[in-house]
Amino acid sequence: MKCYETYRHDLIAVGVDIYNVEYEAMGAEFEYFEDQRLPETRDLLVTCAEDLKALKIPDPARDGRMPLFLEAAERINKEVGDEVGVSGTIIGPFTLAAIARGYEYFIFDLIEDPDFAHQQLKFALQVGLTYGQAFVDRGLSVAINESWIAPPLLSPFFYRDFAAKYERELISGLKEYGASSVALISGGDTSPIVAEMVKTGTSLLMCDYNNDRKLFAQVCREHDVFLRASVQSRTVAAGTDEEIYREAKVVLDDCADYHKFIMGCGVVGYDTEPERVIKLREMIEELNPRKP
Repeated sequence: MKCYETYRHDLIAVGVDIYNVEYEAMGAEFEYFEDQRLPETRDLLVTCAEDLKALKIPDPARDGRMPLFLEAAERINKEVGDEVGVSGTIIGPFTLAAIARGYEYFIFDLIEDPDFAHQQLKFALQVGLTYGQAFVDRGLSVAINESWIAPPLLSPFFYRDFAAKYERELISGLKEYGASSVALISGGDTSPIVAEMVKTGTSLLMCDYNNDRKLFAQVCREHDVFLRASVQSRTVAAGTDEEIYREAKVVLDDCADYHKFIMGCGVVGYDTEPERVIKLREMIEELNPRKP
């Protein structure tokens, strides 16, 4: 809420430690720290098929920190949901499966034991559906975080034949359940897979700073989905005013003529001075003033 009061941003996604919440609720042991570091785990819950069979779908009402985030998102939505879009955040099926198995082991499964890989993805899909539906029950939209799909971490071939199928099922399942918007969010260089990502039914595509923005804008236009493109977060955090202005202008020149474009600041660190983000917003309004 303090962030919204300060920046008046256009979307509120309620999530911290976004790649650990479901995994902890599944039973993984985490280490917590006194400082601002996020909790960490070395647990691999899936070392074999028997481990996968023993796992239970977490209950969002009682397991791990799921209830905390559900309550926080519901409270924020009740307070400002009539002013701005509010969504809960969940982990994508490919990323959750890779975390539970270990990324390298999971990639070997894709190659050597694809049936087992699909079993893991089906379980991760059910975790996402269950948690996502709990947000929808509270009147929220849903954002799916799936950054472990981005090339070169994962090849476009494996994305198409494994990850995309389960993202489609997750998004369609949440929309059928009543979600007004479901966004598939992935950082990194996703230009090689953007044509497949948009086929998942996502309501929004995020174009990270190192992507082909014109390609993303074209794909979003063709499929009538929202486009979020950003300057580099490190420029916002530590760049000069001239550098921030120059990067903002380039992004706006590429994307601002699309009526479903949302400008982003990137994932700036918590230690970024608020004045720097406010400065970026002022520059954006100067470069592209709102029309009546």
